[in-house]
Amino acid sequence: MSRPAVLPLLGTALSLGAGLAIAWVDTRPGWDDTGVTAGLLAIAAAAGALARVPPWLAAALAAGPLLIAELPRGTGVLLAIPVALVGAYVGELVRRRTLGRDSQPHR
Repeated sequence: MSRPAVLPLLGTALSLGAGLAIAWVDTRPGWDDTGVTAGLLAIAAAAGALARVPPWLAAALAAGPLLIAELPRGTGVLLAIPVALVGAYVGELVRRRTLGRDSQPHR
């Protein structure tokens, strides 16, 4: 497999793995730091987008586990969606600015 084909797979695994870890930590008793959780979601989604994962997918992979874990407890977790989307699209913008137009993901 060529390097350009492997990078999105690694980015997908990174975003999903980080999303699972964030959800696990966020569901621990005593964890009450929403700002850290939001920042990590944005970073996880941005990292996926930097690795050529489509931004909407990187955001879904990063925020999805948290939504699944926390949605039964209340709807406040829905704010994770725009946080992850902003992070992912910032990652996409950084990738395009630093690597040029030819770095767009193959769709």
